[in-house]
Amino acid sequence: MSRQARLLPLLLLPLLACTPRTPAPEDDPFALPGESGRPRPGVTHVVAPGETWASLAEDYYGRESRARELRRANPGLDAALVSGQEIFVPLDAGERDAFARRSRARAPYNRGLDFAQAGAYPDAIVQFLEAIAIDGDFAAAHYNLGLVYRRAGRLELALESLSSAVRLRRGRADYHFARAVALKELGRTRDAERGLRRALDRDGSHLPALHALARLLDERGKRRDAARYWRRVLALDPGGPRGEEARLRLEGAP
Repeated sequence: MSRQARLLPLLLLPLLACTPRTPAPEDDPFALPGESGRPRPGVTHVVAPGETWASLAEDYYGRESRARELRRANPGLDAALVSGQEIFVPLDAGERDAFARRSRARAPYNRGLDFAQAGAYPDAIVQFLEAIAIDGDFAAAHYNLGLVYRRAGRLELALESLSSAVRLRRGRADYHFARAVALKELGRTRDAERGLRRALDRDGSHLPALHALARLLDERGKRRDAARYWRRVLALDPGGPRGEEARLRLEGAP
């Protein structure tokens, strides 16, 4: 069981490596470890501490949105998983292949996180690119590659990588937010505003997106619209630095 990936700002998405523990049947060269004998193809997974339905869906299927489907395949289990529980993960042939690719891509991905955390951006870029070469649908690798490109000052490449992450996971507010930040830094303020609004469509309480949008609207002279978002920032962060800025802005708002 590999470790949970650490976080990097903006947000580096952790990816839990959920490797089934029982050996694969020796008479089936295509079987995954933990291959289930149920009529529906799949694997048995032993829950590790901290794992959730969403994290397992992200790990096995590459999409948290399939957590509900995974729960339906395990009737009788609670919403909160318990370490040591066994759950059944349905996987067809295509999903098994995709899971195998993601599993191989995790090693360079995790090395990339380590390098990025240490500020070794060129090395991190190499590792994230290696992960993407193994699994081109690895959205978190595209996302973190974009963040590292941005920190290295390579904004066009950052935007390209973050756009790939958004394309693969349109439901992720963090991905839309990071892409909008890159657009803003490239001077594409209208596109940045649209991107921030898309982030808030996915998560209306995304504080960094609310704060960034309020600032951007102020900069573009849309004071009344900005005030609406500053009020939301203040409500979410009344004692924090964003909330304090919102209070000061609102005191001078029309």
